[in-house]
Amino acid sequence: MKKPKITVIIPAYNSEKYIGRCLDSILKQSFEDFEVLVIDDGSRDGTWKVVKEYAKRDTRIRCEKQSNMGVAKTRNKAIGMAKGEYLAFVDNDDYIDVDYLEKLMVDDDADMILGGYRRPNKDGKIVKEIVLEDTEWCKYVVPTPWAKLFRKEFLIKNEIKFLDNNIGEDVYLNLLAALVASKVKILDYVGYNWVINDESVSNTKQKSFGNVNVFKLLNSCYDEIKCRGLLEEHYEVLELFFFRYIVWFLLFASKGQKKEAIWGKYDELFGWLRERFPDYEKNKLLKRGKLPGEIKSTRLAYEAFLRFHKVGLGKKLVWWYAKI
Repeated sequence: MKKPKITVIIPAYNSEKYIGRCLDSILKQSFEDFEVLVIDDGSRDGTWKVVKEYAKRDTRIRCEKQSNMGVAKTRNKAIGMAKGEYLAFVDNDDYIDVDYLEKLMVDDDADMILGGYRRPNKDGKIVKEIVLEDTEWCKYVVPTPWAKLFRKEFLIKNEIKFLDNNIGEDVYLNLLAALVASKVKILDYVGYNWVINDESVSNTKQKSFGNVNVFKLLNSCYDEIKCRGLLEEHYEVLELFFFRYIVWFLLFASKGQKKEAIWGKYDELFGWLRERFPDYEKNKLLKRGKLPGEIKSTRLAYEAFLRFHKVGLGKKLVWWYAKI
């Protein structure tokens, strides 16, 4: 049997309410040379029953049920199981436009093909849309596995995997892939719908300093990059990337935290950054007009944060944000 061009990988967990919509959007694709690989990661609801019913109706769906391993191990397992030349990752509560695979599969020589995304709420109203520009920095703007295609051989040959951690497992893979890839294709197409879902794992389990291991992520990324000899060549980009991520994490995880916890974590994280990038406050890329392709509102926000940080007001800014 001919191997499919693309394997669409879906790690499923307690998604009985949403998995049908996700699968419907994939099975309706205008591009037909694909398979769907669904791994139920120990769901406790009716997810497996829904997936099995879909698999009975459409032979393009392969499915497997396992004891809970977490999303990183599940995706890594799926990479090995995939039959497609290219891999597309879709989260079980998201969905894709009908031309998504067709629009992304435009270059069968690229290691990575990147597109943008939009954020619909539970009522389907679009509250945000991100369109990428064809610039070097845009490889780092959306550090997720979705809204992209990865060449399977590229990931395996370069031993690029998801990090087994409770935050940033996809950041680790995307950062390494962007640094190592020989050919990256960036499209101004938007076809991935990242649904705002208050019940998702990222929204229910990661909004706390105490239950996520952000330093495992940071150290794993930095150590692997240094081990592969990529640090010096990409120093300014990495300096900015880590600054950007630390600011994001502080704002993301500060909600509901006490002032002492926020200020303590702030000092820890920026201490980590200063130890590895002593002059990060002088980063040349984080200046007006120096980040081609960065979302304007995001760039301005990070520029403003850096100004507050330099004059010792960064902690108060995070504390203020946490109370909103």
